[in-house]
Amino acid sequence: MHKKKALLEIGVEELPSSEVLAIRNQLREKIEKSLQASRLGYDGLRIFTASRRFGLYIDGLSPKQPDYLEEKKGPSEKIAYKDGEPSRALLGFLKSNDAGSEDITVKDGYVYIERKIPGKSSLEILPGIFRQAVLSLEFKKPMRWGDGTYRFVRPVKWVVSMIDNTVLEMELFGKKASDTTKGHRFYFDEIRVSPENYFEKLREALVIADGSERERRVLSEIEKTGELLQGNIPVDGELLEEVVSLTEYPTAVVGRFMEKYLALPPEVIIVTIKHHQRTFPVYREGVLTDNFVAFQDGPGDSLGNIRLGYEDVINARLEDAFFYYEKDLEKPLESYVPGLEEILFQKGLGSFMDKSKRTAALAIKIGKLLKAKSGELESIERTALLGKADQVTRVVQEFPEVQGVMGRIYAEKSGESEEVALGIEEHYQDQKVPSTLSGAVAGVADRIDTVVGNFTIGNIPSASKDPYALRRKMAFIFRTMNYLGWKIDLKELLKESTGILGGQAFDTLQSVASFCRSRYEAYLLEQGFSINVTRAVSDWWRFPYLGERAAKAITEYVEKAEFTDLLIAYQRVHNISKNHDCDAFEGSKFVEQAERDLLNEYLECFESVSSALEKDDFEKALQLLTGLKSSIDRYFDDVFVMDNQEDIRLNRLGFLKSLDGLFLKVGDLSLLLEEERK
Repeated sequence: MHKKKALLEIGVEELPSSEVLAIRNQLREKIEKSLQASRLGYDGLRIFTASRRFGLYIDGLSPKQPDYLEEKKGPSEKIAYKDGEPSRALLGFLKSNDAGSEDITVKDGYVYIERKIPGKSSLEILPGIFRQAVLSLEFKKPMRWGDGTYRFVRPVKWVVSMIDNTVLEMELFGKKASDTTKGHRFYFDEIRVSPENYFEKLREALVIADGSERERRVLSEIEKTGELLQGNIPVDGELLEEVVSLTEYPTAVVGRFMEKYLALPPEVIIVTIKHHQRTFPVYREGVLTDNFVAFQDGPGDSLGNIRLGYEDVINARLEDAFFYYEKDLEKPLESYVPGLEEILFQKGLGSFMDKSKRTAALAIKIGKLLKAKSGELESIERTALLGKADQVTRVVQEFPEVQGVMGRIYAEKSGESEEVALGIEEHYQDQKVPSTLSGAVAGVADRIDTVVGNFTIGNIPSASKDPYALRRKMAFIFRTMNYLGWKIDLKELLKESTGILGGQAFDTLQSVASFCRSRYEAYLLEQGFSINVTRAVSDWWRFPYLGERAAKAITEYVEKAEFTDLLIAYQRVHNISKNHDCDAFEGSKFVEQAERDLLNEYLECFESVSSALEKDDFEKALQLLTGLKSSIDRYFDDVFVMDNQEDIRLNRLGFLKSLDGLFLKVGDLSLLLEEERK
């Protein structure tokens, strides 16, 4: 059976690069599922995207569905026939299924319809698959055009839909499918294609439809240009993806900005040429040069007009930056702090000055809890107070991407210590743990203030929305506290922050605590811990460092033979005491030898476990708790806990509740199941 090739191309106005990845992923998933559901086999599926088109190519497509045997169960044989003749029930069954008596078989006492259903051709099926896949695509910001009837990522200009040389009967967004596409907008008009020659024909028309091929071309152009300039051109992944998405025939253009701008901080230059103009900086021997590499969409720039255009724009932007930078340096960073009063941090949470003062107060509290020395406390307070000052500077107002970086640079120029200068930059960074104490403390204090502040004014994240990135801020807090081994109570810091904000609302504190606990579970899951271990130690969210140590110890202990003994011992204690809400008991009222023996072991174990936990030795604590198993077994063999005499029963339940609490010092082991074993 001759296999076929199929093609779908949707021609659109320029695609935003932010939508390209979603289109690729959605289209692949939808087509794969639809082909499988339609029982159409194929050898390969290729999804392609370019700035003015996207689509797919199917290789080795089956010409038709395989035939299949349809079987439908009907009434029982007794009901289907009366005196050897078809009953009304049977006739109704046949009519509803458009079947005749020749399709009937009888087995197992029932009537069945069995008939061979011929498979439909791919020509008949594929238009519906293509149409449904395209119309069900979802976008971040779809557009409407015409009279508002159509809604899609961008207005659709043409549709190509074919199997081999046959155009499929389909229409999308008012455009009938054809075999005619468009080449590069500046050099070619319409061209006729087929699935067989599509990529080759477009390449001849200066369109590289396949994104992977365009990426290889961009990388090749960068490599050749680097050799030509005898320099190094680092490839930024996001910038590479953006260039690939925005072009159809990318070609490198080498430009140069005025040498005097190299006096600017490299970060400002890079932001200007990379983020604002989508060009690549060039280095030579590790030093930034005045060259840059841009990409035009076309085969070449023989007249140099594109190069000149890039140079004019970049030089103008750098001239602005140069002017602002020199103006900013006319006074020290500290002198910009009063200007924070004029910049709103967030509605309901005051100005950046208000935030800086709150952050400094909380940072000092954290520093004292960490037993920081007086000089360290001074650096922490200084970092927190100056941390947002660069928001007032002209460079940051013009280039907000360099906030923090400029704070460090201006602090260094103003004579601040290296600890304070680097701390200012580091306290901004969400993805890295600060290397300085001042940056870490100020960063944690800053984010706690933002989280608590937003909960105070009712800005609570939902399942789908987190406009103030509070989840990301909690991840920074947990990551920093864990990495630096801070053994301080996060809940106390939340309470302190609530007080600094001017209130002690119990409901607010409880809501924030609940949010922190759920985010701690998410954080541990991201670290690779299982869901059961994560939930078992979630109470440790108040001490993130200790919680991760507990999770690691439990994960390792699960693999040991002793784990089963630990689990059995705990479950026997926990199951009978979990509904008892009091851990008070009197050992003098114990009458059985087994309960007196367990009491003695409990008291000894309590001291040993507490000592192990003070040293963060969770594995030792688990071993000590496992050692209680034999005494716990004897206890339940010899002691009837639910004694008819109320005072004896409550005393025993109080003791077991207290024993249960000893296990809980490590984690809620009731959430650990046997399937934790790998």
